[in-house]
Amino acid sequence: MPEHESIPDKPKGLLGRINAMPGRPMLLIVVGLILVVFLVFFPGSCSGIDIEEGQAIATARAALETHPRAFTPERTETKILRQGFPPTAMWVIVFTVQDPEGGPEEFLQHAAIWVDAGTGEVRQVNVGKPVDN
Repeated sequence: MPEHESIPDKPKGLLGRINAMPGRPMLLIVVGLILVVFLVFFPGSCSGIDIEEGQAIATARAALETHPRAFTPERTETKILRQGFPPTAMWVIVFTVQDPEGGPEEFLQHAAIWVDAGTGEVRQVNVGKPVDN
């Protein structure tokens, strides 16, 4: 029996252990590439946004028309927000009638309507009272 048998060195650190496993680095690379391709080519599938902006505006406009304090908006603004836990994507559509004598933040009438971006369901309708002159 030889006096000095060579004992293989153990890999040091996490990267050394990962590289020592047969097939493990290739598996990690393939999984990473699949995730990148999925996120690049199918970004809407992870976002929960199935309703387009135009559809959300039409839904919000219909909700405003049926409200007791309905008005004809002059300006429309839209924004997508995430609300709640777990976060749910919501379209927030704001309809306003600007005050001709006021600044950019002053309005005669204001409505904020929340539309679920996944289902198209109206979640909330807030119509502001006209400003008393």
